[in-house]
Amino acid sequence: MKKLLFIFLISLHPVITPQPVSALTPRIDGPDMQIINNNITVKTSIADTLDLDRTIKSGVGKEIIFTVELIRVWKFWPDEFVVSKKARKFVKYDNLRDQYLASLHDGISRADVKFNDFAALKDWLFTSNDVNLANIRELDPGHYYIRVVVESRSMEQMPLIGFIMHLMPEVEMSLAKESRSFTVGMPEK
Repeated sequence: MKKLLFIFLISLHPVITPQPVSALTPRIDGPDMQIINNNITVKTSIADTLDLDRTIKSGVGKEIIFTVELIRVWKFWPDEFVVSKKARKFVKYDNLRDQYLASLHDGISRADVKFNDFAALKDWLFTSNDVNLANIRELDPGHYYIRVVVESRSMEQMPLIGFIMHLMPEVEMSLAKESRSFTVGMPEK
């Protein structure tokens, strides 16, 4: 019985002990919004990803999820969700071939990419380019803003006892940032 208790406490050690805080925490750059041919396009990226870089280089598979949302502003009412687009990027280091295997799922299509250079992978993985969010002709006149949410998940599941599983967070990193509001279909004051 003491042996089982000891094994149980040892398995809880990584969950209970606090992890060291790094000097730079990841942050979202952007969102940079443009209206091109009446379409709202958004570009955003993640900076200061040193901990994620180390984890990916060590061979742990990661999933990075970019969610871009268009929100309408109301004065005396909660803000209204209009539309969102989600892009999932997966990466895994293949140490036999010495390359990074990556894929992108945007809900419509899937693209598989192989990288030999970590700098090129990092630029691709931590950037979401030209997300076509909405057409301004289809929007009601009003004030809007864009919210970007970026999440990181590990694709490696540690073998844990079933009842301990709820102690492990599914999302390892979650960042959110909102743009300044902009006007659609109304004369600006």
